[in-house]
Amino acid sequence: MKSIYKIVFVLAVVSITSCTKNFEKTNTDPNSVAVQNYVPAYSLTRAQLEYTGNSDFSYETWRVNIIYAGMMMQQLANASWYAGDKYIQNDAWASAYFEVAYRDQVKYVEDLLKITEGKPQYANLYQIARIMKVMIFHRITDIYGDIPYTEAGLGYYNRTFTPKYDKQQDIYSDMLKELDAAAQALDPAKDKPGDADLIYGLGGNKFNPDNSAAQEISKWKKLAYSLMLRLAMRLTKADAATAKTWAEKAYAGGLIASNADNAYVLHDATGGRNTVNRNSNILSGEWNATGNGEVFLSKTFVDFLKSNNDPRLPFMAKVKSSGSTLPADQVGLPNGYDQNGGATDVSKAPGFSANINNFSTIRADVLLKLDGPTFLVTYAQTELLLAEAAKRGWNVGASAQTHYNNGVRAAMEQLAQYNSTASI
Repeated sequence: MKSIYKIVFVLAVVSITSCTKNFEKTNTDPNSVAVQNYVPAYSLTRAQLEYTGNSDFSYETWRVNIIYAGMMMQQLANASWYAGDKYIQNDAWASAYFEVAYRDQVKYVEDLLKITEGKPQYANLYQIARIMKVMIFHRITDIYGDIPYTEAGLGYYNRTFTPKYDKQQDIYSDMLKELDAAAQALDPAKDKPGDADLIYGLGGNKFNPDNSAAQEISKWKKLAYSLMLRLAMRLTKADAATAKTWAEKAYAGGLIASNADNAYVLHDATGGRNTVNRNSNILSGEWNATGNGEVFLSKTFVDFLKSNNDPRLPFMAKVKSSGSTLPADQVGLPNGYDQNGGATDVSKAPGFSANINNFSTIRADVLLKLDGPTFLVTYAQTELLLAEAAKRGWNVGASAQTHYNNGVRAAMEQLAQYNSTASI
């Protein structure tokens, strides 16, 4: 019996020895990336792509951006199930962006901040991450109000799985301070994210050929101050004094000064859902392939362009049935109609002529290219915000009229960044 125990003991020792001999190799994921080989800037890439709607299964782009916001603003119209222009509450759609933004955007930018903080070789990358974080939370809080902010995205780092909700006022205050600190800390002589930066860092690359490595950091500084201006102007009805302080600080810091400074991601049509322009992807029907032209231009939008002889109209609109881009032929679909045969059936809408496809839709060859840009902050928007600030008597350089004219002209010329054939 003792011999049996000895044999069992020897076998157990041999077994343990053989198990521990290659323990580290056996328990190492062959597909993992070693810390020394990880490139932090690629977390910036991912956050930027996610911010434009890529890889989120279109929750942001389709449900919040198009089904709700675009319809409520009456740029777009729909005679089917899109809820926005019928003011129908759908909790799943309304909350869709909230559900994905923390997972797909906040997570990556928080990772980037944790990895780069205090490391001299990533001095500028850290500041860019701070600006990117403001862009992300700026959108989330503008949609939802009070949201998790100070404790958001920290589940891995400090086990905070139920972050507190911060007041929007406090969030805005912190975002403005973050932009100020980041803008002042950016240094063109230090590191540049380069190819990993899809907004300003891709030099001669096809994604954004207007940019160069030498300009990358200076453009991020302009973007930070332009975001500061936008945040400030959204405070005007809540706290005009604070809005004035930050708007004037933004102007003094140096803003986006031409369309060459526009912040946008130029997409890649060859990478599927991960790289294409998701607005184009949805609105063109390429992904949501219904083939029945669900989304049209709103009557409100088309009528405004026509009544002002806006030269952008033929580049923005076409009649779906005929393909005509002549301004005189464009008829916008009134908001709030459906195809259910009742009192709000589209056949009863003003301008209806036998077929819903006789209404105007978006001109896809200009505005809905799969490799087209997603604009984030523009010169046109910045100048129009300055016009409002000047109208209030704030110190932002030129007169309200001058800033307004600059903004309108920039908006006209910006179309060429969608497609060079749309030059005005």
